[in-house]
Order: sequence, then C-alpha cells, then structure tokens
Amino acid sequence: MMDFSEFGRHSEYVFAAYAMTAVVVSALVLWVRADKSRLEKEMQALEASGLRRRSSRRRSSEEAQVISGKINDKNEN
Repeated sequence: MMDFSEFGRHSEYVFAAYAMTAVVVSALVLWVRADKSRLEKEMQALEASGLRRRSSRRRSSEEAQVISGKINDKNEN
C-alpha cells in the first residue's frame, strides 16, 4: 500500500486537487456527449419535417453554378 507521508505535508491538497480535476473533466465529457446526442436528435427531427441544413443548400447551389459555368463555356466554343 502507498505511504502518503512520502508525498510531503501538502499531499492532501494535491490529491484533492487531482480528484476535483477528474470529477470536473468527467462531468464535462458527459455533458458534451449528452448535448451531442440531444442536438443529433433535434437535427433528425428537423430534417424529418422537411428542413435541410444551410450548408447542404449552399453546396448544391455552388455546384449548380459550377455546372452552368462549364455548360456556358462549352457553348461559347
């Protein structure tokens, strides 16, 4: 077993600080995972209702511009 006297007179403070850090980091990880799950469910519900992401709309309009630009270039030749 570990002899705590080897860590000096501040060992209680050091171990308490490490324990508190572990608790806080664990709580943050759990909170982020729960929030991610909630947001994914919300996005699925929005997409099921017919709403789409703005990024996917922007990408498709950019692709349409690129395609139409290529078609116009071919017609000019």
